[in-house]
Amino acid sequence: MHFTSTLLSLSLAAVSVNAASVERRQEVGLLDDALVFDAAAFPDPANAGQTLVGLQSFVSLRQIDLGPILDGLSGALGGIGLEEIGDGIATVEERIRLVGAIGLAGQEVTVNVDGCSQPVTVGRTSGFPDLGMVLANVSLGECGAGKELVGTVELGALDNRNLQATVFNSPDSGFGVISDVDDTIKISNVLDTLALARSTLIDEPKAVEGMPELYASLTQSLNDPQFIYVSGSPFQLFPFLSEFIATSYPASRGPLLLQNLTVLDIGQLIDFVQSDGIDTYKNDMVDRIVGMYPNKVYLTVGDSTQRDPEVYAAAFNTYGEGVISCIWIRAVEGADNSEERFATTFAGIPETRFRIYQDADIPSLAQIDVAGGQC
Repeated sequence: MHFTSTLLSLSLAAVSVNAASVERRQEVGLLDDALVFDAAAFPDPANAGQTLVGLQSFVSLRQIDLGPILDGLSGALGGIGLEEIGDGIATVEERIRLVGAIGLAGQEVTVNVDGCSQPVTVGRTSGFPDLGMVLANVSLGECGAGKELVGTVELGALDNRNLQATVFNSPDSGFGVISDVDDTIKISNVLDTLALARSTLIDEPKAVEGMPELYASLTQSLNDPQFIYVSGSPFQLFPFLSEFIATSYPASRGPLLLQNLTVLDIGQLIDFVQSDGIDTYKNDMVDRIVGMYPNKVYLTVGDSTQRDPEVYAAAFNTYGEGVISCIWIRAVEGADNSEERFATTFAGIPETRFRIYQDADIPSLAQIDVAGGQC
């Protein structure tokens, strides 16, 4: 699909900024914004008693004025059927704020994590094509007890902002839950462009009925597993999706992994959410998660709108049921839920290792003894 781009101010990110011109300072300064994503912490396999964290940060110029963008926004939204949104324009502004961010190369981000013996510096943010972004496994030293640790970005003495992230600490044992977001735990209507645009840009996010209760029950039956959410959405939606998980799934919070994609307008934002060509990305994320916690056993949860069945089946075939213990797939109305698809996808995988469920089945999923080997 194609949306008419009216966000002319965002073209600055593409035509007037280059890596050389923004490599100004090493540390985050008063003129910069720093987003540190919620992250997973895990035992350092090379140093007993030490903890590593997979920390990702994005440094950009202090937020630009979105007024000129919003002047043309109503026309752009009208072009996709969202003519009358009333007060929703403020919600749109908030959710696309990172679309207007101009990333900075060459910046270092230092984070102090409560309860850990040393601060971590992620290293210098990159140039094109990942301008402003950096991801690295760094050592926190020794960390005390606690699953949810608060990480605070180190700023200058005159900077009174409080830029924080949550570090989710978990041992390399027990269970993990790898979960998709759109149409798995959140109603996104990925198959309907107009409904997807509304749910992404305007509407209050809604959880799939019964899933918050199910995930809360899993925290008990799986003895406090590490939940990790993997979505094909671009990182510009992190604040929106992270807040949704925190408020709708407070008992099962965890790091949210999103694609690092350059997005310059609303059309691209929706395109990426709707795209089903994300096999490689999601496969890489599953590999990354298993690499952090190679001795955990995983329940994987997704839906049939895109490629979750194929991704999780590939993970099972790679790691076996000793690692990928169970695959749950929500059958979404209007998606390809054919017997042929699932027979092809799960060929060679025991039927006891995967489950295709309807919405009416969600309450009963809590009764399955996943910890005991059922699926």
